[in-house]
Amino acid sequence: MRYDQETKDKVVQFVKDYNEENGRGGQSAAVSKWDLNPITVRSWLDKAGVATPGKTGKKKKPGRRKLKSVSRPALSAGMTQAETLRRMAEIQEQMDALRAEFDALKATIS
Repeated sequence: MRYDQETKDKVVQFVKDYNEENGRGGQSAAVSKWDLNPITVRSWLDKAGVATPGKTGKKKKPGRRKLKSVSRPALSAGMTQAETLRRMAEIQEQMDALRAEFDALKATIS
């Protein structure tokens, strides 16, 4: 569908006014108000030279993900690596037992 210039100008002005009043969200509000495609509105804003205050942050690059750093409270609490591994094995056994119980209970209601 093609939109006339008057409609485009009205939407662009609405986005500008909304963002000025609320900080951000004008594009989404315009999409809802006029039942427009967000890509279409983005295109109109770009052509009008309107900078929109989107979410900040870097775009994620495809490929390898950076792993979150993991704290090691067990090791820092004075446990040796061997003790930590033993404790992990105990916890895994508890988790397995809980999973089996969970599955059995779930089977009774299925």
